[in-house]
Amino acid sequence: MLNIMELERLKQNLEIIVPEGGLEEKLAWSHKNQVPLRIKMGFDPTAPDLHLGHAVALKIMKQFQDHGHKVVVIIGDFTARIGDPTGRNKMRPPLSQEEIKANAETYLAQLNKILDVDLAEIRWNSEWLSGMHLDDTLGLMSLVTLSQLLQREDFHTRYKNQVPIHFHEFLYPIMQGYDSLRIDADIEMGGRDQLFNCLMGRDIQSAHQKTPQIVACVPILRGTDGHHKMSKSLNNYIGLTEDPQNMYGKVMSIPDALIEEYVRLVSTFSEEQRASLTEDIKHNPMEVKKELAYDIVKQFHGVSAAEDSRIYFYKQVQSRDDSLIEFIPVALSSIGLELNGLTLLTLCFCLLKDKSKGDVRRLIQGGGVTINSEKVLDPALEIGKLVSGTFKIKVGKRGFYTIYEK
Repeated sequence: MLNIMELERLKQNLEIIVPEGGLEEKLAWSHKNQVPLRIKMGFDPTAPDLHLGHAVALKIMKQFQDHGHKVVVIIGDFTARIGDPTGRNKMRPPLSQEEIKANAETYLAQLNKILDVDLAEIRWNSEWLSGMHLDDTLGLMSLVTLSQLLQREDFHTRYKNQVPIHFHEFLYPIMQGYDSLRIDADIEMGGRDQLFNCLMGRDIQSAHQKTPQIVACVPILRGTDGHHKMSKSLNNYIGLTEDPQNMYGKVMSIPDALIEEYVRLVSTFSEEQRASLTEDIKHNPMEVKKELAYDIVKQFHGVSAAEDSRIYFYKQVQSRDDSLIEFIPVALSSIGLELNGLTLLTLCFCLLKDKSKGDVRRLIQGGGVTINSEKVLDPALEIGKLVSGTFKIKVGKRGFYTIYEK
């Protein structure tokens, strides 16, 4: 079980604990009775990728797991039909059951990057939510008032601005709270923006004469854009299973203002190393980012991949020696394309799998694409009218490709 020093280390990355002192009380009860605590965290499979933002809380979950407590992961295959309205200014578009299932199937492998999934309890909330009768649903809804729900900042803002709130969205935090009741959660982990949803679990447990869970919220990790919460939908994320070279490059692309935040929240550096690196940011942020990028890739892909990514970044981005740049050979047939009638937008979109077509179009128009060292600014350009046979294309800062037809 956690001793005082270990508890203080665990609490360093917790921004909110409700109630104050509750975590210490739960751990003391667990130690006295020799009963492991049940630590809950939920994930809605609304997108196929988990990212570094999720890792902030997962790392703390791993600390609990390492000290003998039971990690309970809720895969929200039922709640994903609504989608968490937290931070949204409009209703989420509904997902099909096929999309939810496909996304969920990727989660366990990704979670295993941080947690020991074999030791965790994995639950799907469709187990209890999909079979609820209307009378059960009404009983659950009777525990919550509309005024409570409208206290939530995103609901309040939408109501004030006369932006529609669909009634099923109000059910989301209630269902998340019900998950805590069903799995007997002692502690629920989440981001700071999940505070309302997690507190709902306390209310519902109390209403059923259960000991309410402790709520432990971590800070929100900002994405690579430097402003917004890391999010798949905002395309500012670094995925846990991202290609190591791409992961390294994305970390190197974060604004200098985020370095300390990433060092504190997602690195494996010791306290002494973090203090030293934070001081070094003032004098040489680029070198600190290299250390950070290496550490993050090492966590998720190992030392060899981290070293290869460091060398790759130097050759492809930092070095001014064009002879060092490695152009990746790509056959058009291997990506289902042919040169005849192929537009620059279509090719670049296929090469940059993590970008939307709008992002790719803006990249081209902004001068971010060259063919045989010449900038090409027209997304609609038919490449066959410019080149024939094999050619080299540079897409963005890190995409170097030799394109051939077969």
